[in-house]
Amino acid sequence: MEIRALLDRMDHDGWKTEVEDFAREQGITTFGRLVELLTSSEDSAVLRQGYRVFSLVSADDEVYLGLLGHPHHGIRRAAASMFRGETALRYSRELLPLLADEDHYAQREALWAFGTMGPEVLPLLQETRRTAKGALRRGALIGIVEVGGPDAFVPEDRAVVDRFIRYKLEDDMYSIDEMHLCGGWYAIKTDDQAAVLGVCGLHDPVPVTKVLGADAWNNDHHAWSKDDEHVRCARVYVTGAWDGWTLVFGEPFEHGTRSVQEICAVLSAVFGETHYYGESCGDGWTAWCVAKDGEIVRYYDAFKEDEQIGELDVEDGWCLPHDLSDENDDLDDIYATDVAEELSVNPRYFEGDTEGHGVLALTQCGRTYGSPKGFLRVSS
Repeated sequence: MEIRALLDRMDHDGWKTEVEDFAREQGITTFGRLVELLTSSEDSAVLRQGYRVFSLVSADDEVYLGLLGHPHHGIRRAAASMFRGETALRYSRELLPLLADEDHYAQREALWAFGTMGPEVLPLLQETRRTAKGALRRGALIGIVEVGGPDAFVPEDRAVVDRFIRYKLEDDMYSIDEMHLCGGWYAIKTDDQAAVLGVCGLHDPVPVTKVLGADAWNNDHHAWSKDDEHVRCARVYVTGAWDGWTLVFGEPFEHGTRSVQEICAVLSAVFGETHYYGESCGDGWTAWCVAKDGEIVRYYDAFKEDEQIGELDVEDGWCLPHDLSDENDDLDDIYATDVAEELSVNPRYFEGDTEGHGVLALTQCGRTYGSPKGFLRVSS
């Protein structure tokens, strides 16, 4: 398709100018030439802007369908990103092979496309589970989770996932996996996982590996949801005992209505000591709260510095992230993982003495409204 024809379809003047400028600078006259540029250029700036232009123009569906099987993984990924909602559902069979794509990001785009299709696509995925083989059969299993969550499993698939987890749990005891930390978690000074589940009112615990538990937490925390939807507050990841601590990732109480300080105080009154830690992978936010015997000893939030409570010896020699004063120029900023490393356990890496295994458990929101949807590594 001619770039000029695609420009004529665009009604956003700013984006139209952006596409026109890029096409002129790169000497692109057709959409096909744009694809060639994206597969041949080694200039990261050109590639970044080129993929943006790919996403801004509106070629015909048949053009994107023809690129779903392109040899270049970036083109497959970009093409899959153009299908959402009813359009994605219309072409679900064409998108299906990407659920088994060897490129993680192309597979992820396909998963996101399936996640927008609604439950109408579940019969196709379940049919694929019965009839396909190898990677596509496994990809359909992940697709079912993306569309309907674990509640959409037929009994046979639930059994497959359970067997996989049981097989992996023994190796999981000795593995060291880096965990992507973006959000908040609680460290409770106890090795009694059952007691933590009971006090927090968590139900239906399902054994999980560290990778699966971390994926669930990250999926739920980053999910787009409206205020009246129960995604981030439906499920939590509770670790096994780890150097005498049990960690809870997510919102342990119904719909996140309690403050961090209140939760720490309540849990520490039962278990003696409870910490909260929080970090963001994007904007530098970090926070921590330490409670003992029902009282808050320390509370710090880098974005709420006026609400601080107390101080900790472990903070000596560091700069609190919000403090921009000149006398701290030579000090490194301290973050939640630094505090956790000294006072409890740092989940960035699962190291140290561990007992038992982690579980995914439902809050009251999860029991009422169902498990969250989303990508989980259940097939590797």
